[in-house]
Amino acid sequence: MYRLRHAGAFSFLFCGLLVTSCGGGASRVLESISISPNPAVAKDGTAQLMATGTFSSAPVTVTPLPVDWSQSTCDNVCNTATPAVIGPISVNTAGVATCAKGWTGTAPVQATAPKDPNEAPGTQNVPTVTGTANLTCE
Repeated sequence: MYRLRHAGAFSFLFCGLLVTSCGGGASRVLESISISPNPAVAKDGTAQLMATGTFSSAPVTVTPLPVDWSQSTCDNVCNTATPAVIGPISVNTAGVATCAKGWTGTAPVQATAPKDPNEAPGTQNVPTVTGTANLTCE
C-alpha cells in the first residue's frame, strides 16, 4: 500500500514538472496577430478575414485565433448607436467584413486578443496584442 501511494505521488509530481517545463502554465503568451488576406478587397461588399496568432511556445501558431474585430480609425463616421457597425465597415465575430452600402475606399481593420491565451477576447483591463490589415471596399 505504501509503494502504491508513493508511486502515485511521484507520478503526480513528475507530470507537474513535465507540464511546467514544456510550456504549460502561464508562460505561454500571444506575441503577434496577423490578418489574412492583407490587403483585403471586398468586391461584392464583403470579405472574409482570418486572424492568426503567434505564441511564445507550442503550439506556436493558432488559426483561426478568436479576436475582437474593429476598424482602427473612425474619422467621425462611427455609428455609436450600433457598436457592431464600425464606421463604413462592420466585422462580425466570424471575421466577415461588410462595407456600408455605397461606401468605397480603404480602411484599416484591427484584430485584438489578450496576451494570455486563457483570457477571452473582450476581457477588460488585460494586456492585449493587435494586428492590422487594410480592407478596400469597391
